[in-house]
Parts: sequence; structure tokens; C-alpha cells
Amino acid sequence: MPTKARIWVCDNDQLEENNYVQIEVAYASEPSSVVVFRYKGKCLAYRNRCAHMQQRLDCKKDTIFDDTGQNLRCSMHGATYDPITGESMSAICKGERLTPIRVQENEEGVWITDKRVKPLAGISK
Repeated sequence: MPTKARIWVCDNDQLEENNYVQIEVAYASEPSSVVVFRYKGKCLAYRNRCAHMQQRLDCKKDTIFDDTGQNLRCSMHGATYDPITGESMSAICKGERLTPIRVQENEEGVWITDKRVKPLAGISK
């Protein structure tokens, strides 16, 4: 049985709680950044693109979390998002969401398994 296409992100121990790894990929055939992070023990990922102004969440600061570590935050204008659902918690983009990306964690590491995402350079494990 063939293995599903997947893109390697990092080793499990490289993804610490409330920290993230950013990876450049092709999303729907366009170059895109994805942030993969661990929140409350769970690996999650979103397109690194604020729903409000289409800027990277980490465009001004090297973080995607707010000062409390409980919400994702765009460093450009402060829009906040629920880390689990990607739903905006800010009035400026109420009702909007970050684009979720499917990820999987196993004994080999953390992988993007979303069929909309392809490697930019054709490199995958």
C-alpha cells in the first residue's frame, strides 16, 4: 500500500510547547509559509497569513503567540486567533479564520499531510 504524500517539518523534540517552526511550501500551487506549533501538547499548523491584512503572523516579531502564550497573534496589527480553531478573536476580522493545515506527529517526527500542500523544492522524507 503506498504511503501518503507528506512533508517533513522537524523532529518531535524540536517543537517545544508554545513555540513554532516555519516552513516554506507550495499551497494550492502558490508559494506560502506555514507555521507548525505545539499548543497544550498538540501539534497544529496554519498558513502563516493573517486573515485581516494577508501579512505573515511573524512579520514584525519572531513569534506567533501573544504575551500570554494563550492566543496566536499577528505581529503587524495585533489580530488574535484561537490556537485550536484558528478563529479570530479580534473585532477587526471577526468571523474570519486562519487556514488550517493538516499535520501528523509520529515517532519519526512532525509532518505536513495536507493534500493542498506540496514541497517547494521537491524534498520530503
